[in-house]
Amino acid sequence: MRYEVDAASGRVHLTARYAGATDAPTLPAFGLEWTLPKQYENLRFYGLGPEETYHDRLHGGKLGIFERTAAEDNAPYLVPQETGNHEDLRWAEVLDAQGHGMRISQAGSEHFAASLLPYSSLMLEEATHQNELPPVRHTFLRLLAAQMGVGGDDSWGAPVHEQYQLPADRAYTLDVNLELF
Repeated sequence: MRYEVDAASGRVHLTARYAGATDAPTLPAFGLEWTLPKQYENLRFYGLGPEETYHDRLHGGKLGIFERTAAEDNAPYLVPQETGNHEDLRWAEVLDAQGHGMRISQAGSEHFAASLLPYSSLMLEEATHQNELPPVRHTFLRLLAAQMGVGGDDSWGAPVHEQYQLPADRAYTLDVNLELF
């Protein structure tokens, strides 16, 4: 991971690279996840929305500027799981109630994906029921270069189709600019 800071503007150029590994299985996602103060609970973005979209669920979204909250994007599935992802983003803003926050924008030619949730990926993965999730103390921002599809298109247990998986032997790059305001 590389951070480059423009001293004049304060903008941070973040590049995270995965070179690929031939001995690894497919990847669920490639990117990063940050813990933010709870008050940064609003997400405004230009990409596919307004509801969640995934690599195998792009046709369910339309291109536009949308606003969501971390709570709105946390679907109360019976078993907590991946939720709230937004694909093909050009930019996203994480904001508090006063409109202060951070803007994330694509730096290269590739769009990115993001989610803002009241729970981390690990919290969702470890809980088997909603009541096992901890009290909300933070928000969690995920910025992704790629994420596999969610599957389940012909039954609840259907696997992700091969074309929507992320081969581990392929390179992935997250290339974004970060600006505080």
